[in-house]
Amino acid sequence: MPEVRYLKIQFGQNLFPYEVPKFRGAVIEKIQRVSDLFHNHQGDNKFIYRYPLVQYKVSNKKAGIVCLNDGTDDIHYLLQVPDLTLRIGAETRDFVIEDVDLRYHHVQVCQTELEYSILNWQALNQKSYARYRELEDDQSAQIDLLESNLRGHILAFAKGIGWWVEQPIYVRISSLKNIKLLPYKKQRILTFSLHFKTNVSLPDYIGLGKGASVGFGVLRRVKERG
Repeated sequence: MPEVRYLKIQFGQNLFPYEVPKFRGAVIEKIQRVSDLFHNHQGDNKFIYRYPLVQYKVSNKKAGIVCLNDGTDDIHYLLQVPDLTLRIGAETRDFVIEDVDLRYHHVQVCQTELEYSILNWQALNQKSYARYRELEDDQSAQIDLLESNLRGHILAFAKGIGWWVEQPIYVRISSLKNIKLLPYKKQRILTFSLHFKTNVSLPDYIGLGKGASVGFGVLRRVKERG
């Protein structure tokens, strides 16, 4: 059960969720593509299939970056840049770091369940989307499918940080908050916002599922009341 090196950078400038891919592109160009952890490509075209260790977010309506493990090392390529003037679409904006949260998070399978929210999660690939549509008259079966996929995305995160999970993990969706279509790579993708319970301790603000590097599937721990 490893400790994950975790770094969350909060900028002072506002960013809309649809601008996150442009923010990502601006950061990549700013560092002159010196580290592939920022973009997960080898050369100009070849995609590196792995869990993203540098993720671009909107947090409290402001731009942010979450780095994990080796990403916390390579972020220095951005932090050593003399100025953080970034071109976001047609605009040039000056970015200023407002807050830095650097710590270790102990990921583990717990004895008790923990509750999380996940926002705009791309739960389904092409095959599972077809299966989800087939189950339109059986909401319970649809939830089972979503829970299975969410468990798979948690395991993909674990593999990406070098954690080989040996104990069984479970996922139970406790409430489905919202389902909507959002733009992603010139398409409109079905996304889910929901609360779920699991026996896995996960860091806040990481992304799960497709689009995790650009603000989809952002996780937050739901604090216990009282």
